[in-house]
Amino acid sequence: MPAITRRDHRRRTAVIAAACLALGIPGAAAAATGGATSAQGAGTDRTARCARDLDRAERQYVRTTERRDADGFNALLDPDVTLVLRQGEVYDGKAEFAAFIEEFFADPTWTQTFAVRKKVVKGCSAAFVLYDSRFRDPGDGVDLQLVIGLSFVRRDGRWLVLHNQDSGRPLNP
Repeated sequence: MPAITRRDHRRRTAVIAAACLALGIPGAAAAATGGATSAQGAGTDRTARCARDLDRAERQYVRTTERRDADGFNALLDPDVTLVLRQGEVYDGKAEFAAFIEEFFADPTWTQTFAVRKKVVKGCSAAFVLYDSRFRDPGDGVDLQLVIGLSFVRRDGRWLVLHNQDSGRPLNP
């Protein structure tokens, strides 16, 4: 087997790094090139931490809904949050949205499921999560297939919901 020259090694490393960057794997590109500079590494660490924090905020949104935990849910709301329901009702600001949630969560008869359809994260400042959701309230004969879009903003180190948009259709017309 022929010996690999330093030039061949650099060329191979450059190809691997370029492929990693093209595939959106910046951490792997840094590893392929012998590691990032400390500034690049710090940025990557911060971005990874922000992504983990967003995952926690998403889980809190789902968990607090399932448990009907109005205080926990409302802690996720930005002061300037807007809720738009599928019928066009608009709740503007945290106080209006929180009052709606307290009343909504007081009803024990409904269930709701969530599955992430799409997630977009823009560094540590903004994110969007799109859920497929099924809402059922047997007491009222309601069975809805919803699409819920959440826009998150990061404020003071926390991901908060800035906009919640529900749309959907009845499954039992």
